[in-house]
Amino acid sequence: MKKIILLSFLAIICSTTGCKKFLDKVPSSFVAPENYFNNEKEVNTALNGVYDILGREQTFGGQLPIRHAVSTDESFFSYASFPTGPFYYNFGADDATIRDLWRYLYDGIERANVLLANLDKANMDEGKKSVVKGETLFLRAFYYFILVQNWGGVPLKLTPTTSINNVNIPRNSVKEVYDQILKDMVEAEGLVKKISDIGFGGRVSKSAVRGILARVCLNMAGYPLNDVAKFKDAATWAAKVNEYGEHALNPDYSQVFINLCKDQYDIKESIFEAELYGSNSDAFREGGRIGNENGVKCSASTDLIPTVGFAYGFVSTTRKLYTSYEYNATDASKRDLRRDWAIATYTLNASGVKANIAATNIYARNCAKWRREYEVVTPKNKNYTSTNFQILRYADVLLMLAEAENEVNNGPNATAVNALNEVRRRGYGKLLAGATNPANADYPGAISLGKAAFLKVIQDERARELCFEGLRKSDLIRWGIFVNTMQATATEFTTYAAMTTTIYKNARDAAQRVTATHLLYPIPILEMSLNKAMVQNEGY
Repeated sequence: MKKIILLSFLAIICSTTGCKKFLDKVPSSFVAPENYFNNEKEVNTALNGVYDILGREQTFGGQLPIRHAVSTDESFFSYASFPTGPFYYNFGADDATIRDLWRYLYDGIERANVLLANLDKANMDEGKKSVVKGETLFLRAFYYFILVQNWGGVPLKLTPTTSINNVNIPRNSVKEVYDQILKDMVEAEGLVKKISDIGFGGRVSKSAVRGILARVCLNMAGYPLNDVAKFKDAATWAAKVNEYGEHALNPDYSQVFINLCKDQYDIKESIFEAELYGSNSDAFREGGRIGNENGVKCSASTDLIPTVGFAYGFVSTTRKLYTSYEYNATDASKRDLRRDWAIATYTLNASGVKANIAATNIYARNCAKWRREYEVVTPKNKNYTSTNFQILRYADVLLMLAEAENEVNNGPNATAVNALNEVRRRGYGKLLAGATNPANADYPGAISLGKAAFLKVIQDERARELCFEGLRKSDLIRWGIFVNTMQATATEFTTYAAMTTTIYKNARDAAQRVTATHLLYPIPILEMSLNKAMVQNEGY
């Protein structure tokens, strides 16, 4: 059972009505804040409300890692029935998927603001109160981080809404938003608990804060701020993640994702998770789409769903990703084992039986990291799973450390190379019991590479290790190579995929459509219509 069961009656704190402006909502019916937040139970209920946003279907419960981040050089949206959306780079300011992400992030920020404004009056242990403050500050900052990545400068709102008349809130600059993110997260780092004291990845820990701070600093060091001084901060925060010796890679790459499907925690590897719960047919309604929209395509009929679990196969590999893995057919020591776990080798037919995909049929291969056959919640819902989504895991921290050290030292040092090779050794199975000669997975001559060459190694390794986890698009943008990479991806599809197949043509067209405009989303049209101080992003 998940450690946090997110409550469905969160209207205690704030409403989520769609007819009002997202930045300035006054709930239409609720227990007034002045009559609430009296004790620890009420505070924890409010805190659960702030966490609740993480697992929403519109955020990490489904759309953020799938529909918002799928179309890159590592994957494409392999479903023909949706003609428009962020997954096709074919959208405007009226796009519902983009609107809902904006809405729920600001919902989370409002919930955090209400809790922070009322926390002091609660009659509860001061130590516990400090932990709640730290978790809430971090979550508010994290929601702003997603906003600034996707929209650029956005309105910073740090106090609860008290009047529906204050609707005209101007945008803050990108730097101002990032500065607030750093301020909140650094304060939170000193307040929250160690992950070993918490015991699971569904709550904010020191490791989670430090790892996300490394991610924030890498984004600040890249486009659009290009504040290269932040590379040093990124290296510092990434190194501090394992200050207490709490983290290590799971020896088996596949087990990382099997654990998630089985609702099992592994705090050594999986540092921060969005909590999902149940089959979405219970009272909590906290199921998500992980493994369903981005799982191995299954054409099982309804009566087979409880056995194998239905999946749409919306996310498929590019040729570039598939061929980036070393896989020697005759020499097992030269096989990157991650390929055939991350990328499907089969589909599930109408009888629920695995049907192998032909070796040459690369584009028919779906994302396979989260496999519904391992789910333990039964009966299985056709469209919803209880599989948590890992927002941060230790392999990502190691690769961030390697990248930052390379930048700080103007080339790879021993710390950078060791971090890279630790990830690679696991990928080649060299951390498994009984494995021999682990060094033969090390990147050859990495220490002798120049700064640019080592960065390219890291860029490729991040794709192999972290594919389909919702990070690639933001990585490409911060590296300043998003548009050119997508144009190259369009050329790949034209060259290698059958353009007579609709989903492949759509994938080509999506990549070809990308311009500098797509570095940011448009401000939702409803927000523009209500907030007269808002300025639209260029190109929309």
